[in-house]
Amino acid sequence: MRILLPAQESQLLSVIRPGEPFGARDHALIRFAVHTGLRSAELCGLNVGDVYTWDGFPREWLEVVGKGGRQRQVPLNSAARQAVLDLVAFNRLRGFSVAGESPLLVTRCHRRLPTRSLRDLIQRYRERADLDVRCSPHTFRHSFASRLAACAPLPVVQAALGHARLSSTQIYSHVTPAQLAAGVARLAES
Repeated sequence: MRILLPAQESQLLSVIRPGEPFGARDHALIRFAVHTGLRSAELCGLNVGDVYTWDGFPREWLEVVGKGGRQRQVPLNSAARQAVLDLVAFNRLRGFSVAGESPLLVTRCHRRLPTRSLRDLIQRYRERADLDVRCSPHTFRHSFASRLAACAPLPVVQAALGHARLSSTQIYSHVTPAQLAAGVARLAES
């Protein structure tokens, strides 16, 4: 399982040039992916109305139909909501539609961004950043899950990822020696 550490995430984001034609979109897209844990098909399948209200505000929750047709709700934290604002502003500035049924992530031909193109652009930025870890949209999902597992119970991580079985989520439960020692020490106090 590959994850990006916060420093590696910053390194990746730092090589995205805002002056490039799609630099602002790509920067916001990666931030959104890291803070939601969505699969690449879920990201590319988003419409503007899924994350943005008609009165100009980012939604607080995102409803996603994931693998196996399972529906789940993903809360959007402040960083994800800011990424939504940045994506909508980019689309508006570039002349792309921001109507509710329009794709959130578009190509220069005004078409929905294909998942293959998403993987390619992430690979291009990874190479530019000279990251030693392989990086893909799924790496962002693993990073999200690992960070969430560090501060929330596994059933919460399971719900956020849309896993059918808790056993699929257990790979994110990393116990450090310090956490193990603290847990054992608490037993002696009770």
